[in-house]
Amino acid sequence: MHRRSLRYALVVLLFAAAAGAAGLAWTVDRQLSALTTREHAAAARFDALVQSIARFDAAQQTFDSARESEAEWFVRVRRLLSRIQSESTALHGSPDSAAAATAFSDITSRVASAVTKAEENFQAGHDLMAADLVQDEGRPGAEAMRAAVLEWRAAEAGAADAARAALVHQIWSVLGGTAGLWAIGLLLLAPRAEATPPVSSTLSLVVEPAGDVPLALTPPEAPAPVPPPPPARPHVALDPAAALCTDIARADTAAALEALLERAAGVLEAAGIVIWLKGPVDELVPALVHGYGPEGHFRIGNLPLADDTLTTRAWHSGVSQSAAGDLHARAALAAPMFQGAQPTGVFAVELAGRTESSAEIQALTGILAAQFAGAVAPRIESAAAADEALEATGS
Repeated sequence: MHRRSLRYALVVLLFAAAAGAAGLAWTVDRQLSALTTREHAAAARFDALVQSIARFDAAQQTFDSARESEAEWFVRVRRLLSRIQSESTALHGSPDSAAAATAFSDITSRVASAVTKAEENFQAGHDLMAADLVQDEGRPGAEAMRAAVLEWRAAEAGAADAARAALVHQIWSVLGGTAGLWAIGLLLLAPRAEATPPVSSTLSLVVEPAGDVPLALTPPEAPAPVPPPPPARPHVALDPAAALCTDIARADTAAALEALLERAAGVLEAAGIVIWLKGPVDELVPALVHGYGPEGHFRIGNLPLADDTLTTRAWHSGVSQSAAGDLHARAALAAPMFQGAQPTGVFAVELAGRTESSAEIQALTGILAAQFAGAVAPRIESAAAADEALEATGS
């Protein structure tokens, strides 16, 4: 009776351990889902912050005294800076990215201080000093903010990957321990083999009763090995990316943009890049092409917006899209391009040697899309206008 009670207690213990492991697995699954949701929300806020920085940079470069006064321009620049500061404050980052967030905040504060000093000099009648402050502090500040946002976003992605790996390691440890406990319990619950009495060489009319044989337990099987956490994905080098963003902002010809597109392919490890711009009808036109041969524009052709592709989905949704690769197709990314609130095109990337895109590559694709959005459309339009003028004069 006592032995039966122990067996019942062991069964209850095993099922309680299984229930506890199942509850922990459900909790970890909920935590992983919440982590993914936070990653998506942070990605959307980083995209909005990058676009606000691009608008601030464009506001410094497109000042026209015939369209607005200096006072109105200062009001517009202060409003853009306030939006950048509020959007960065809304990003509740992890402790691992606190240093990057602080660096971005310091850069933004210096830029805001420079704009304030420039406005004070303008109100005091020192127009030349105000212009020098804007040129010396404003534009380099915008470039520094872009680099700081890229570093901040990479730190956030690394922290999220580390948290996900810790949760996966935790659940595998608990499942391995529970499996080991069940293995020991099943061995203890297994029926005990009866001892066979030795055969005597002489016949005996009285058979001696066999004595109690102690229960011999085989050593428990070792628990299943816990798989190591997935290796951390390599981070994108920030220095070449920051230098590329600076050179895109300085590009003044279509030929320079084509060379910069080739550099962008090297930074992204891309097999091909197409910058699509909105055409005169409901279609996207390949404005710049890299990686598809000298006749890439003609072989690719225009893309009707009614088609259901990764590129058209990015245009209609205004959100970056991605697709994993397989044996027959490469992984691809498509990031929308904006001028203000108006969509102007799509930055489409085809990755080389990858079956999926990392968070760093997706973040850098969105940043480069915002950079090219402010540079490609004006340069392409001015080149097309020059061609039309030459045709009109018969040159």
